[in-house]
Amino acid sequence: MAKVRIGLIGVGNISKLHAQGYALAPNAELFAVCDVNEERVQERKAAWGATKAYTNYHDLLDDSDVDAVEIITPHHLHAQIGLDALAAGKHVSMQKPMATTMAECDQLISASNASDQMFRTFENFQYYPPLVRAKELLDSGSIGEPLSMRIKTTIGTKQGWEIPYERWSWRFDPEKGGGGRIMLDYGSHVFAIAQFFMGDVEKVFSWISHQTIQHGWKIDSPAVVIWKYKDAAKYGSFEVIQSDEILVQSDHVPEDEWFEITGSRGFIWVNRCSSRLLDAPPVVMYRDGVTTNYSDMDTNWESTFIAGCNEFADCILAGRQARLTAEEGAKIVQMCRGIEQSARESREVLLDARVE
Repeated sequence: MAKVRIGLIGVGNISKLHAQGYALAPNAELFAVCDVNEERVQERKAAWGATKAYTNYHDLLDDSDVDAVEIITPHHLHAQIGLDALAAGKHVSMQKPMATTMAECDQLISASNASDQMFRTFENFQYYPPLVRAKELLDSGSIGEPLSMRIKTTIGTKQGWEIPYERWSWRFDPEKGGGGRIMLDYGSHVFAIAQFFMGDVEKVFSWISHQTIQHGWKIDSPAVVIWKYKDAAKYGSFEVIQSDEILVQSDHVPEDEWFEITGSRGFIWVNRCSSRLLDAPPVVMYRDGVTTNYSDMDTNWESTFIAGCNEFADCILAGRQARLTAEEGAKIVQMCRGIEQSARESREVLLDARVE
Protein backbone atom coordinates (compact mmCIF):
# COMPACT_ATOMS: atom_id res chain seq x y z
CA MET A 1 0.00 0.00 0.00
CA ALA A 2 1.79 3.14 -1.21
CA LYS A 3 -0.67 5.52 0.41
CA VAL A 4 -3.66 5.00 2.66
CA ARG A 5 -6.79 5.88 0.69
CA ILE A 6 -9.11 7.75 3.04
CA GLY A 7 -12.87 8.16 2.82
CA LEU A 8 -14.44 11.04 4.76
CA ILE A 9 -17.97 10.29 5.98
CA GLY A 10 -19.57 13.64 6.78
CA VAL A 11 -18.17 16.77 5.11
CA GLY A 12 -19.47 19.62 7.27
CA ASN A 13 -17.39 22.50 8.60
CA ILE A 14 -14.85 20.59 10.69
CA SER A 15 -14.11 18.19 7.82
CA LYS A 16 -12.23 21.02 6.09
CA LEU A 17 -9.44 20.63 8.66
CA HIS A 18 -9.36 16.85 8.19
CA ALA A 19 -9.17 17.33 4.43
CA GLN A 20 -6.26 19.73 4.88
CA GLY A 21 -4.58 17.25 7.20
CA TYR A 22 -4.79 14.40 4.72
CA ALA A 23 -3.72 16.66 1.85
CA LEU A 24 -0.51 17.35 3.77
CA ALA A 25 0.04 13.77 4.96
CA PRO A 26 2.71 12.11 2.78
CA ASN A 27 1.30 8.63 3.41
CA ALA A 28 -2.39 9.40 2.77
CA GLU A 29 -4.71 10.23 -0.11
CA LEU A 30 -8.15 11.77 0.38
CA PHE A 31 -9.82 9.34 -2.02
CA ALA A 32 -13.57 9.59 -1.36
CA VAL A 33 -16.09 11.86 0.35
CA CYS A 34 -19.61 11.11 1.55
CA ASP A 35 -22.46 13.29 2.77
CA VAL A 36 -26.26 13.18 2.57
CA ASN A 37 -26.17 16.67 1.06
CA GLU A 38 -25.39 15.95 -2.60
CA GLU A 39 -24.60 19.53 -3.57
CA ARG A 40 -22.16 19.91 -0.70
CA VAL A 41 -20.44 16.57 -1.27
CA GLN A 42 -19.89 17.37 -4.94
CA GLU A 43 -18.44 20.77 -3.98
CA ARG A 44 -16.07 19.11 -1.52
CA LYS A 45 -15.05 16.48 -4.07
CA ALA A 46 -14.07 19.18 -6.56
CA ALA A 47 -12.39 21.44 -4.01
CA TRP A 48 -10.35 18.67 -2.40
CA GLY A 49 -9.55 16.67 -5.52
CA ALA A 50 -11.20 13.48 -4.26
CA THR A 51 -11.69 10.69 -6.77
CA LYS A 52 -15.21 9.65 -5.71
CA ALA A 53 -18.25 11.11 -3.97
CA TYR A 54 -21.16 9.31 -2.32
CA THR A 55 -24.41 10.28 -0.62
CA ASN A 56 -24.86 6.90 1.13
CA TYR A 57 -22.08 5.75 3.44
CA HIS A 58 -22.85 2.09 2.71
CA ASP A 59 -21.80 2.70 -0.90
CA LEU A 60 -18.51 4.18 0.27
CA LEU A 61 -17.93 1.19 2.56
CA ASP A 62 -18.57 -1.13 -0.39
CA ASP A 63 -15.80 0.61 -2.35
CA SER A 64 -12.80 -1.74 -2.26
CA ASP A 65 -10.46 1.14 -3.14
CA VAL A 66 -11.12 2.81 0.23
CA ASP A 67 -8.71 1.60 2.93
CA ALA A 68 -9.85 3.67 5.89
CA VAL A 69 -12.61 6.06 6.93
CA GLU A 70 -12.81 9.20 9.01
CA ILE A 71 -16.28 9.49 10.55
CA ILE A 72 -17.28 13.14 11.12
CA THR A 73 -21.05 12.96 11.50
CA PRO A 74 -23.49 14.04 14.23
CA HIS A 75 -22.85 12.01 17.38
CA HIS A 76 -25.92 9.78 17.26
CA LEU A 77 -24.67 8.29 13.98
CA HIS A 78 -21.17 7.41 15.18
CA ALA A 79 -21.69 3.94 16.60
CA GLN A 80 -23.63 2.38 13.72
CA ILE A 81 -21.36 3.79 11.04
CA GLY A 82 -18.31 2.66 13.01
CA LEU A 83 -19.68 -0.86 13.39
CA ASP A 84 -20.54 -1.03 9.69
CA ALA A 85 -17.10 0.28 8.72
CA LEU A 86 -15.28 -2.33 10.81
CA ALA A 87 -17.52 -5.05 9.38
CA ALA A 88 -16.60 -3.81 5.90
CA GLY A 89 -12.91 -4.24 6.66
CA LYS A 90 -12.03 -0.54 6.91
CA HIS A 91 -9.69 1.08 9.39
CA VAL A 92 -11.73 3.58 11.43
CA SER A 93 -10.97 7.01 12.81
CA MET A 94 -13.97 8.16 14.85
CA GLN A 95 -14.45 11.83 15.62
CA LYS A 96 -14.98 12.37 19.34
CA PRO A 97 -17.08 11.46 21.24
CA MET A 98 -16.72 7.81 20.33
CA ALA A 99 -20.46 7.22 20.92
CA THR A 100 -23.33 8.63 22.95
CA THR A 101 -23.90 5.72 25.37
CA MET A 102 -21.68 3.21 27.14
CA ALA A 103 -23.65 0.40 25.49
CA GLU A 104 -22.59 1.75 22.09
CA CYS A 105 -19.01 2.08 23.34
CA ASP A 106 -19.08 -1.57 24.39
CA GLN A 107 -20.28 -2.59 20.92
CA LEU A 108 -17.47 -0.67 19.27
CA ILE A 109 -14.88 -2.12 21.64
CA SER A 110 -16.07 -5.65 20.90
CA ALA A 111 -16.10 -5.03 17.14
CA SER A 112 -12.66 -3.43 17.27
CA ASN A 113 -11.19 -6.32 19.26
CA ALA A 114 -12.68 -8.83 16.83
CA SER A 115 -11.39 -6.98 13.77
CA ASP A 116 -8.00 -6.98 12.09
CA GLN A 117 -8.52 -3.28 11.34
CA MET A 118 -7.51 -0.38 13.53
CA PHE A 119 -10.06 1.72 15.41
CA ARG A 120 -9.17 5.02 17.03
CA THR A 121 -11.10 7.90 18.55
CA PHE A 122 -9.85 11.20 17.13
CA GLU A 123 -9.48 14.03 19.65
CA ASN A 124 -7.36 16.84 18.26
CA PHE A 125 -6.26 18.63 21.47
CA GLN A 126 -3.79 15.84 22.30
CA TYR A 127 -1.83 16.80 19.15
CA TYR A 128 -1.64 20.54 19.95
CA PRO A 129 2.11 21.37 20.06
CA PRO A 130 2.01 23.42 23.31
CA LEU A 131 0.14 20.60 25.07
CA VAL A 132 2.55 18.06 23.58
CA ARG A 133 5.49 20.12 24.92
CA ALA A 134 3.87 20.41 28.34
CA LYS A 135 3.37 16.63 28.47
CA GLU A 136 7.01 16.09 27.52
CA LEU A 137 8.13 18.45 30.29
CA LEU A 138 5.88 16.69 32.80
CA ASP A 139 7.01 13.20 31.80
CA SER A 140 10.68 14.23 31.98
CA GLY A 141 10.27 15.18 35.64
CA SER A 142 10.80 18.90 35.00
CA ILE A 143 8.35 19.91 37.76
CA GLY A 144 8.71 16.80 39.90
CA GLU A 145 5.88 14.46 40.79
CA PRO A 146 2.56 15.55 39.20
CA LEU A 147 -0.04 16.55 41.82
CA SER A 148 -2.98 18.25 40.12
CA MET A 149 -4.36 19.71 36.89
CA ARG A 150 -6.64 22.67 36.34
CA ILE A 151 -8.44 23.49 33.07
CA LYS A 152 -10.30 26.73 32.29
CA THR A 153 -12.51 27.42 29.27
CA THR A 154 -14.00 30.72 28.18
CA ILE A 155 -16.69 30.95 25.51
CA GLY A 156 -17.06 34.50 24.23
CA THR A 157 -18.25 36.58 21.32
CA LYS A 158 -18.44 35.14 17.85
CA GLN A 159 -15.25 35.63 15.93
CA GLY A 160 -13.45 33.58 13.33
CA TRP A 161 -15.48 31.04 11.40
CA GLU A 162 -18.95 31.82 10.19
CA ILE A 163 -20.52 28.77 11.84
CA PRO A 164 -23.74 27.78 10.05
CA TYR A 165 -26.94 27.16 12.00
CA GLU A 166 -26.91 23.55 10.78
CA ARG A 167 -23.58 22.88 12.50
CA TRP A 168 -24.86 24.00 15.88
CA SER A 169 -28.49 22.93 15.77
CA TRP A 170 -27.91 19.18 16.02
CA ARG A 171 -25.47 19.69 18.91
CA PHE A 172 -28.29 21.17 20.97
CA ASP A 173 -30.70 18.41 19.98
CA PRO A 174 -30.61 15.80 22.82
CA GLU A 175 -31.28 12.97 20.36
CA LYS A 176 -28.62 13.91 17.82
CA GLY A 177 -26.03 15.53 20.09
CA GLY A 178 -26.41 12.87 22.75
CA GLY A 179 -26.19 15.22 25.73
CA GLY A 180 -24.78 18.54 26.87
CA ARG A 181 -23.06 20.69 24.28
CA ILE A 182 -20.32 21.37 26.84
CA MET A 183 -20.02 18.20 28.90
CA LEU A 184 -20.15 15.67 26.06
CA ASP A 185 -19.41 17.46 22.79
CA TYR A 186 -16.77 19.90 24.02
CA GLY A 187 -15.96 18.02 27.23
CA SER A 188 -14.61 15.12 25.19
CA HIS A 189 -11.64 17.38 24.43
CA VAL A 190 -10.79 18.60 27.90
CA PHE A 191 -11.49 15.33 29.75
CA ALA A 192 -9.33 13.49 27.21
CA ILE A 193 -6.51 15.91 28.05
CA ALA A 194 -7.11 15.43 31.77
CA GLN A 195 -6.55 11.69 31.31
CA PHE A 196 -3.73 12.17 28.77
CA PHE A 197 -1.68 14.10 31.32
CA MET A 198 -2.33 12.26 34.57
CA GLY A 199 -4.08 8.95 33.94
CA ASP A 200 -7.40 7.31 34.68
CA VAL A 201 -10.03 9.06 36.81
CA GLU A 202 -11.63 7.32 39.79
CA LYS A 203 -14.53 9.65 40.64
CA VAL A 204 -16.10 12.99 39.76
CA PHE A 205 -18.28 15.71 41.29
CA SER A 206 -19.86 18.58 39.38
CA TRP A 207 -22.15 21.59 39.43
CA ILE A 208 -23.76 22.48 36.10
CA SER A 209 -26.07 25.43 35.37
CA HIS A 210 -28.12 25.71 32.19
CA GLN A 211 -28.69 28.90 30.20
CA THR A 212 -31.10 29.56 27.37
CA ILE A 213 -29.27 31.09 24.42
CA GLN A 214 -30.21 31.91 20.81
CA HIS A 215 -32.85 29.77 19.08
CA GLY A 216 -34.04 28.63 22.52
CA TRP A 217 -31.09 26.26 22.88
CA LYS A 218 -29.99 25.19 26.36
CA ILE A 219 -26.27 25.26 27.12
CA ASP A 220 -24.73 23.51 30.13
CA SER A 221 -22.65 26.46 31.30
CA PRO A 222 -21.43 27.88 33.64
CA ALA A 223 -20.14 24.73 35.29
CA VAL A 224 -17.44 23.47 37.63
CA VAL A 225 -16.15 19.89 37.68
CA ILE A 226 -13.69 18.25 40.05
CA TRP A 227 -12.23 14.77 39.89
CA LYS A 228 -9.87 12.41 41.68
CA TYR A 229 -7.38 10.32 39.74
CA LYS A 230 -6.96 6.64 40.48
CA ASP A 231 -3.26 7.23 41.12
CA ALA A 232 -3.08 8.22 44.83
CA ALA A 233 -4.13 11.69 46.01
CA LYS A 234 -4.09 13.51 42.68
CA TYR A 235 -6.89 15.82 41.63
CA GLY A 236 -8.16 17.87 38.71
CA SER A 237 -10.71 20.58 38.01
CA PHE A 238 -12.48 22.16 35.06
CA GLU A 239 -14.36 25.45 34.95
CA VAL A 240 -16.28 26.78 31.96
CA ILE A 241 -18.03 30.14 31.58
CA GLN A 242 -19.84 31.83 28.72
CA SER A 243 -20.03 35.58 28.24
CA ASP A 244 -20.89 37.44 25.06
CA GLU A 245 -19.01 40.44 26.44
CA ILE A 246 -15.64 38.66 26.18
CA LEU A 247 -13.88 38.96 22.83
CA VAL A 248 -12.10 35.76 21.85
CA GLN A 249 -9.57 36.35 19.08
CA SER A 250 -9.98 33.29 16.89
CA ASP A 251 -9.81 32.01 13.34
CA HIS A 252 -12.25 29.25 14.25
CA VAL A 253 -14.60 28.90 17.24
CA PRO A 254 -15.16 31.67 19.83
CA GLU A 255 -13.70 29.73 22.74
CA ASP A 256 -10.29 29.21 24.29
CA GLU A 257 -8.68 27.05 26.95
CA TRP A 258 -5.75 27.24 29.29
CA PHE A 259 -4.20 24.59 31.48
CA GLU A 260 -2.21 24.49 34.72
CA ILE A 261 -0.29 21.40 35.83
CA THR A 262 1.10 21.43 39.37
CA GLY A 263 4.06 19.28 40.34
CA SER A 264 5.98 18.79 43.56
CA ARG A 265 8.68 21.21 42.34
CA GLY A 266 6.81 23.68 40.17
CA PHE A 267 4.13 24.46 37.59
CA ILE A 268 3.50 24.25 33.85
CA TRP A 269 1.00 26.57 32.17
CA VAL A 270 -0.37 26.20 28.63
CA ASN A 271 -1.87 29.57 27.75
CA ARG A 272 -3.96 28.87 24.65
CA CYS A 273 -5.38 26.14 22.49
CA SER A 274 -8.40 26.73 20.20
CA SER A 275 -7.82 30.51 19.94
CA ARG A 276 -5.57 33.40 20.98
CA LEU A 277 -7.27 34.81 24.06
CA LEU A 278 -4.12 35.34 26.19
CA ASP A 279 -1.20 37.34 24.78
CA ALA A 280 1.41 35.24 26.55
CA PRO A 281 3.98 32.56 25.68
CA PRO A 282 2.16 29.34 24.75
CA VAL A 283 3.98 27.35 27.45
CA VAL A 284 5.46 28.64 30.71
CA MET A 285 7.24 26.57 33.36
CA TYR A 286 8.16 27.57 36.91
CA ARG A 287 10.67 25.46 38.82
CA ASP A 288 13.01 26.21 41.73
CA GLY A 289 12.48 29.96 41.54
CA VAL A 290 13.07 30.17 37.78
CA THR A 291 10.39 30.93 35.17
CA THR A 292 11.03 29.65 31.63
CA ASN A 293 8.99 30.68 28.60
CA TYR A 294 8.62 28.36 25.59
CA SER A 295 7.59 29.96 22.31
CA ASP A 296 9.49 27.82 19.77
CA MET A 297 6.49 25.84 18.51
CA ASP A 298 3.52 25.96 16.19
CA THR A 299 0.42 27.36 17.91
CA ASN A 300 -2.01 27.11 15.00
CA TRP A 301 -5.07 25.01 15.81
CA GLU A 302 -4.92 23.53 12.31
CA SER A 303 -1.67 21.78 13.24
CA THR A 304 -3.59 19.45 15.57
CA PHE A 305 -5.57 18.02 12.66
CA ILE A 306 -2.51 17.74 10.45
CA ALA A 307 -0.65 15.77 13.13
CA GLY A 308 -3.67 13.58 13.88
CA CYS A 309 -4.25 12.72 10.22
CA ASN A 310 -0.56 11.96 9.76
CA GLU A 311 -0.54 9.62 12.75
CA PHE A 312 -3.59 7.69 11.54
CA ALA A 313 -2.06 7.00 8.11
CA ASP A 314 1.40 6.25 9.51
CA CYS A 315 0.03 3.79 12.07
CA ILE A 316 -2.03 1.95 9.45
CA LEU A 317 1.04 1.48 7.27
CA ALA A 318 3.22 0.49 10.24
CA GLY A 319 0.62 -1.89 11.67
CA ARG A 320 0.47 -0.18 15.05
CA GLN A 321 -2.31 1.39 17.10
CA ALA A 322 -2.94 5.15 16.96
CA ARG A 323 -4.22 7.16 19.90
CA LEU A 324 -6.94 6.77 21.29
CA THR A 325 -7.93 3.10 21.44
CA ALA A 326 -11.58 2.07 21.66
CA GLU A 327 -11.12 1.39 25.38
CA GLU A 328 -9.55 4.83 25.93
CA GLY A 329 -12.32 6.52 23.96
CA ALA A 330 -14.90 4.78 26.13
CA LYS A 331 -13.22 6.06 29.32
CA ILE A 332 -13.69 9.61 28.07
CA VAL A 333 -17.40 9.04 27.37
CA GLN A 334 -17.73 7.44 30.81
CA MET A 335 -16.21 10.52 32.43
CA CYS A 336 -18.54 12.85 30.49
CA ARG A 337 -21.56 10.82 31.53
CA GLY A 338 -20.42 10.57 35.14
CA ILE A 339 -20.07 14.34 35.32
CA GLU A 340 -23.61 14.85 34.00
CA GLN A 341 -24.96 12.28 36.47
CA SER A 342 -23.15 13.96 39.37
CA ALA A 343 -24.77 17.32 38.62
CA ARG A 344 -28.23 15.75 38.25
CA GLU A 345 -27.99 13.80 41.51
CA SER A 346 -25.81 16.20 43.56
CA ARG A 347 -23.33 13.51 44.55
CA GLU A 348 -19.94 12.16 43.61
CA VAL A 349 -19.97 9.43 40.98
CA LEU A 350 -17.53 6.53 40.82
CA LEU A 351 -16.55 5.91 37.20
CA ASP A 352 -16.05 2.18 37.69
CA ALA A 353 -19.82 2.01 38.21
CA ARG A 354 -21.90 1.83 35.07
CA VAL A 355 -22.94 5.29 33.83
CA GLU A 356 -25.21 5.68 30.81
